[in-house]
Amino acid sequence: MTPATPPGRPRDHRIDEAVIEATRELLVSEGYSGLSLAAVATRAGTTTPAIYRRWPSKVHLVHEAVFPAALASGVPTTGDLASDVRAIVEGSAALFSDPVLRAALPGLISDLAQHPDLHRELMDRLWGSRLGEAQRFLDQGAEHGLLRRGIRAEHLLGLIGGSAVLSVLTPHAQELDDSWIDAITHPVTEGITP
Repeated sequence: MTPATPPGRPRDHRIDEAVIEATRELLVSEGYSGLSLAAVATRAGTTTPAIYRRWPSKVHLVHEAVFPAALASGVPTTGDLASDVRAIVEGSAALFSDPVLRAALPGLISDLAQHPDLHRELMDRLWGSRLGEAQRFLDQGAEHGLLRRGIRAEHLLGLIGGSAVLSVLTPHAQELDDSWIDAITHPVTEGITP
C-alpha cells in the first residue's frame, strides 16, 4: 500500500519561493505599511488567492520572509568566553542589519501583538536550539567558576537581541558595526563573569 495522496494538484514550491522573494523586495522598496498582497502576487507572477492558500495573512507572510525557518544557529562554545559572546553579538548584528528586516520590523512588531502563536514561532526561529545550548554553556561555566551562577540563557540572548532591536528602531538607526559589537560585547562579558 502507498500513503494516501492529498486531493488536488501538488503544491508548487516555485510559487512559494517567488512570493517570498517578491515580499522581501517590496519590503525594502515600499516598507511594511506599503506592502500589499496584491503587489506581492503581481511581482511573483501568481495570484492573491494562491498567497492566501499558503499564508493566512500579511503578517504570516512577512514573518516567514524575514525570519526563515533555517535561521536559528547554535551558540559558539570555543572555550574563549569573550570570543563566544562576541560571536553571539555578531550574529544579532548580522540579523538586524538586514535591510529587509529593518524595513519590516516596526510594522511586524505591532502586528505580532495580535498573533501570540506567531510571536512564539518567531521566538523559536530566532532562538531555536540556542536557548538549551546557551543554558548548558552558562551552567558549565558557572560550575567551573568562570561565570556567575544563576544566569538564564533567555535573559542573556534577550539582552543581546534587545540591544540590536532598540538600535535599529530608534529615529536615527544605529549601524550595527564593529564599534557597536564591541560596545555590547564588553559589558555583557563583564556582567556574566564573577
